[in-house]
Amino acid sequence: MIVKYIVETTEKIMIKEYLENLLPSALLTSINKQNVKYIVNDQLVHNYYLLDNNDELQVIIPADTPNENIIPINKDFKILYEDSYLLIIDKIANLACIPTKKHYESSLANYVAAYYRKKGIASGIHFVNRLDYATSGIVVLAKNSYVTTLMKDASLEKKYLLVTEDLVLNDGIIECGIEKDENSAIKRKVSNDFINSKTIFRVLKNTKNHSLIEALLVTGKTHQLRVHFSHFYSPILGDKLYGNSADNDLKLHSYYFAFTHPVTKKRITITSYPKWYDDFC
Repeated sequence: MIVKYIVETTEKIMIKEYLENLLPSALLTSINKQNVKYIVNDQLVHNYYLLDNNDELQVIIPADTPNENIIPINKDFKILYEDSYLLIIDKIANLACIPTKKHYESSLANYVAAYYRKKGIASGIHFVNRLDYATSGIVVLAKNSYVTTLMKDASLEKKYLLVTEDLVLNDGIIECGIEKDENSAIKRKVSNDFINSKTIFRVLKNTKNHSLIEALLVTGKTHQLRVHFSHFYSPILGDKLYGNSADNDLKLHSYYFAFTHPVTKKRITITSYPKWYDDFC
């Protein structure tokens, strides 16, 4: 992967010092362990080369090694956005993001691995965010560990659409502690001993029996929305783990994802609406 910078500096500065001002220390350490090359104004240089204002610096990072434990499986998926650094997918419901014992060859990672191989993209599988098996919507992958690290420091705005089993009458803010449920291998529960989660939501529409809600995740704890709504308001429609609905599909969808691109610095806004949206809007 090639990352380009137009240098902005008031005095000459070495490449390694310039990058120290731009990148997290952990990422720099990782880069320094690789066979990274630097090109300034089309000239191959060492990392102690002195940069001047308006120089074009290219950092050439070696290609990723594909994940050997992820079996490529050819299956189509919907791409919402793609460039040299990121792949953004609209995940269907009832699909695991990564291989598990039950879904060793039927996860989104398996499908992406096959897509990369078909396109000749030299990359491992790097999820920026993941969704529960039953949850549908926007999933972001980085095409390089370098970009993965940059995305960890990015400000990500994530919004979900959900439908509750019962009516929720007012907008609100939910703040509480979420911890593992000692009686279950996968469930989470509310704790009154600390606060580590926050959701801001607004009711978009109330039907006779259900509420369509937009929820902004301020934090991103496992099962956060499912726990928040089941405990404080009403379970999400179709939630077999936290609710009582007979609906077969979980009505929870990651529909909005916005951030500043860590390389191009452009503002990226992605939206995706679930198939069931029109039934409740």
